[in-house]
Amino acid sequence: MYVMRAILDGIAIAAIFSGSVAAVVLIDPRYFFDSYPKAIQKAAHEQMTKKEKKINHILTIIICGICFIYSTASILHTGIAGFWNLFLMGYIQWSILNLGDFFLLDCLLFQGKYKDKIVIPGTEGHPDYEFGNWMKHLAIMEHFVVTPFLIIPFVAAIQALITGLIGR
Repeated sequence: MYVMRAILDGIAIAAIFSGSVAAVVLIDPRYFFDSYPKAIQKAAHEQMTKKEKKINHILTIIICGICFIYSTASILHTGIAGFWNLFLMGYIQWSILNLGDFFLLDCLLFQGKYKDKIVIPGTEGHPDYEFGNWMKHLAIMEHFVVTPFLIIPFVAAIQALITGLIGR
């Protein structure tokens, strides 16, 4: 297994994912409105429209799809075989993407100097924009419970199966 390769690929897909999401959120934060804490979503004057939901789904599929294709192609290029080796490579890559999302988006973007640009109109001054509340009501559970124990193993297993079948 190529641990350093998995780490570098993880950094690459984290940059792709976080950079893409940050660009979209800075253009119009409502496109990722459903990724905000529930209290902020409820406090907004207008809920997510059908058009915004459609754009959100399309962007999510495109961004995650690009990361998945890059990750899978990179693993295929290594020539690694065996489900568990493939699974671990994917798990490392997607874990780094998850950490990149946490540090680059949740910590830097949403709590940094661009904080005012990502506020959903009508929710200005909401307490869940504060760092501690953001972490407590969204980021900690998402990035350190749900994603590493449910989402990443699922994605890594699917990726390992696909990579194993293509690599034969």
